[in-house]
Amino acid sequence: MAFPASAGRGVTQVIDRCEAAKTSGFLDLSSCTLMYIADAIYLVLKGFEVTKVSLRNNCLKKFPKKMIGKFPNATIFNMEGNEIEEIPEEFEQWTSMRGINAANNKLTTFPQGIFSMKDLAILDLSGNQIEEVDVDRLYTSCPSLVQLNLSGNPLKTETKTRLTSSPSKPAKILLKLD
Repeated sequence: MAFPASAGRGVTQVIDRCEAAKTSGFLDLSSCTLMYIADAIYLVLKGFEVTKVSLRNNCLKKFPKKMIGKFPNATIFNMEGNEIEEIPEEFEQWTSMRGINAANNKLTTFPQGIFSMKDLAILDLSGNQIEEVDVDRLYTSCPSLVQLNLSGNPLKTETKTRLTSSPSKPAKILLKLD
């Protein structure tokens, strides 16, 4: 059975990026037209420290849960531009996380695991379908937050009001709501 040449290029591209991650610690699988994360990726990177992951602009419909266990010390995670509808509870295990970009997906609820990320500084959930956020819990759980982008979400008016006027709001936070 013959495979299209583009399929071969895609596999080669993913393997090349995995090899690069072995020395850089940055697994950049952005724009690889991935529909899922193959176990082979984890095998290639077994024993190597990956702290930054980009799955930007792929075709993922489900959050790749295995990534949490395989890359426990991740500090930056970018999954912008996919079709992910929810982030699993296991997300809370990424306690070293400092930056998350989950913009332009299909999230309908605020990811609860974020409340366990005390060092989180940057959070972009823009362009999703989130209506509500437990604002006080977010601000008290993530005191290091300096950028929060929730623009392009159908946020309720009371949620927007709490985000801008909560007494627990970090003083230097940059908020984007519209």
